[in-house]
Amino acid sequence: METILDRIHRLSIELLDSVGVRFHCPEIVERLAISGVHVAGDLVRFTEAQVMDCLSMAPEAFTIKARNPEKDVRIGGDSKCLAPAYGASHVVTEDNRRRNATLADYLRIAKLVHSTPLLNLNGGVLVQPEDVSGQLSSLVMIYTAMCLSDKPLMGVQDGEIQVRRMMQLGSILFGGEKAFKRSPHFLFLINTLSPLQMDAQALTTLKVCAEYHQALLITPGVMFGTTSPITTIGSMIQANSEFLAAFCTAQYLSPGLPIVFGCLGAPADMRTGGLSLASPARFTFADLAAGLAERYHLPNRGIGSVTDAGQVSAQSGCEAMFTLQNDYKRRTSLSIHAAGVLAGFSAFSYEQFIIDLEIIRMVTRSIEASAFTDDDFTLDVIRETGPGGQYLTKKHTLARCRTVPFLSGLSPSTAVDPKDYANRLTENIRNALADIEMQYRCPYLPDEVLNRFDAYMTTQGVPEKVLAAVVKASHAA
Repeated sequence: METILDRIHRLSIELLDSVGVRFHCPEIVERLAISGVHVAGDLVRFTEAQVMDCLSMAPEAFTIKARNPEKDVRIGGDSKCLAPAYGASHVVTEDNRRRNATLADYLRIAKLVHSTPLLNLNGGVLVQPEDVSGQLSSLVMIYTAMCLSDKPLMGVQDGEIQVRRMMQLGSILFGGEKAFKRSPHFLFLINTLSPLQMDAQALTTLKVCAEYHQALLITPGVMFGTTSPITTIGSMIQANSEFLAAFCTAQYLSPGLPIVFGCLGAPADMRTGGLSLASPARFTFADLAAGLAERYHLPNRGIGSVTDAGQVSAQSGCEAMFTLQNDYKRRTSLSIHAAGVLAGFSAFSYEQFIIDLEIIRMVTRSIEASAFTDDDFTLDVIRETGPGGQYLTKKHTLARCRTVPFLSGLSPSTAVDPKDYANRLTENIRNALADIEMQYRCPYLPDEVLNRFDAYMTTQGVPEKVLAAVVKASHAA
């Protein structure tokens, strides 16, 4: 009997073989044609046999190597790898004002991400700084993350020149180009151009990643009713076809390239033209995506702690908790946007970042609490206490009373006067943010590497004031 996933897979292949995906990159189209892929103009079509052959090449799990080996991250299966907000161009301040993000924000966020053990990846577009040239911003962001953190890094989709610059910087950090190519040190997020297209920027990023053997997170981010069909199933079929087209291309260019299944989808809010991230249809889509990733034996991407709320509020907390918890309930290897997101990906909030870290602790704790040992059954303690007894003074209780309850570092005591509760909560969030910032210590980089970094950045036209800002941030306590 054909299951829903069977049918989605079959129809995705049918769509990919009959209609195809438009590739806006003649070089990639030509290379696929030489490899035996059916090409008609800029339309690329893959057969089921070609898709299944490519799926047999990619690893089910892989490791992103950090410059600090203790922070290497395994992605795949039941791994839980978390990355912070990605791509926001604005910052929402504590007093609920919205402003453009700057390099100073990027520096600050990179240090926060480094300082918390709850987030595994750094770099990428933590925010998009308005005060850095568009031609240099991806290089500056990667350079900043390399200097301020020793965690594995997210890459940035960009033009070929810009992506090669990031690879050259990575080669400096990891002992030369040959050594850099041996293992994935970057995870690059690339997006398809729905419906059924890939632009030149995504394809050239894919091409350079294949050349340097750096991992890819391929994400068709469909909006039901605007860039994909209004139905969840229809959107999944289209998104899966787009993913498979990009995935197969990567495998043709570099067999065995590590890739994360990254299909995301949510209904469009027809009132605003934006996404409706809290819609139940989005969670149905995520269930289907997780099922397909498992069917294809690929790591699966989740959406993290996201919200449609424009400011820190009950809505932002509720939706962030709900979305992250749903990631943890299904086979999700990697969650991007795990901390700091507001307004449907468009804004970053330092206060929401702290709240999301608390949510990560709570959700992680709920998973850990479901792992029982023999000691948890406590039949001997129940017998000893007997009918009408009490457990408050039992040694078993005293030994565990500080670990079994979740003791929030943010929520004020219930004994606080209700009038003071909001003020205390705001103060606790502010103090938690300050504590993480005070914990930051810049990881050691040899002078030789730093000098080569700076020389390279200067030759690429990066202004001295930008380099000085990064140096200043690395020395600030």
